[in-house]
Amino acid sequence: MDWNDLRFVLAITQGGSLAAAARNLDVNISSVYRRLEGLEQSLGVKLFDRLRDRYRLTSAGQALAAAAERMDAEAKEAARRVRGADERLEGPLRLSTGGGVAFHLLPRHLAAFTAQYPGISLEVGVTDEIVDLARRDVDVVIRDSPRAPEHLVGRKVARLGMAAYATTKVLERWGTDSPLDALPWLSLECGFARLPEVKSQLRRASTSRVKLRFDSVEAMRAAVAEGVGVGVLPCFIGDSDMRLERVPGSYAPTNMHLWVLAHPDLRRSARVRAFLKFFGERLLDERDRILGVALKDQAASPRVRKPARVVA
Repeated sequence: MDWNDLRFVLAITQGGSLAAAARNLDVNISSVYRRLEGLEQSLGVKLFDRLRDRYRLTSAGQALAAAAERMDAEAKEAARRVRGADERLEGPLRLSTGGGVAFHLLPRHLAAFTAQYPGISLEVGVTDEIVDLARRDVDVVIRDSPRAPEHLVGRKVARLGMAAYATTKVLERWGTDSPLDALPWLSLECGFARLPEVKSQLRRASTSRVKLRFDSVEAMRAAVAEGVGVGVLPCFIGDSDMRLERVPGSYAPTNMHLWVLAHPDLRRSARVRAFLKFFGERLLDERDRILGVALKDQAASPRVRKPARVVA
C-alpha cells in the first residue's frame, strides 16, 4: 500500500470532508475523491460512510486511519529529532502565535531578532487556535495559558492583565459613572473570553444589551475603536490603541501567563534555543505592560485613565 494513500485517508478523517482534506493537502477536491475511490476499490472495502454533512469512518476505515495516524506521528517525531540535533544558526524556524501577540508584541522585536540572527528565516503563523507541536509543522509557540503543557519546554514570561475599553466619546455619551451593566457591551467568543475574570465582567452586562459577538480579539478591538461599544481586552492590546481608554473600575489581573515554548525534541536545536532565549528575555522586559501596570507614559494623556481599582 502506498503511504500517499494513507495520507489522504488521514486528511479526510481529520477534516471530516473532502473539501477540508483538499485544503490540508493543498490539492483539489477531485484528486481527493479519485484517490479515495481508487483505494476503496483496490482494498475491496468501504472506508467512509458518506453522510449529508461529513464523512464518517467505517470499522475498516477506523483500522486504516489508526495505522495512518501512527505512521504520521512516527514520521513527524523522526523529523523533530533531526531538526533538534541541528546546531546551525540558520534555516527556517516556524512560529505559531495568536493575533494579539502577532500584532502588538512581536513587531517591535522582529527587526532586532533578524539583525542578531540573519541566518534564521522566521515564519510566523497567526491563529487563535491551540497548535499541537507534536502533530503540526511548527517549531515554537508564544501562547497564553494558566500553565505550560507538560510535554513542552520553555519559559513563563509575563502575567496577563485585562480591562474593559471604550472610546472617549462612548464613555462621555453613557457617562463615566454609569454602572457597568448599563454600557453597550460587545462580547468575545474565543479562548480569552473563557477566563473567569472576563466572564465576571460580562456577567455585569445585560445579555440583551450585548448586540455584537466576535471570535477574534483584533476584530473586537477594531470595533471598540470605532465607537461601536465596550469590550474586554488584554491590557497590552487595549493600552496600545490611543483611541481607547479603560473603563474605570474594570481592570483585573488574570491567572493567565504568556509562555514561549518548544517541543522537547527541539531543545538542542540552535535556532530554537536562540528563539527561546531572545523572545523570553524581550517579553520578560515587557511584563509590566503585559500585566497592564505600565501606564507612566500614557498617564500624561487625558484620553487614558489609570485603572481606578482592581476588580476581584
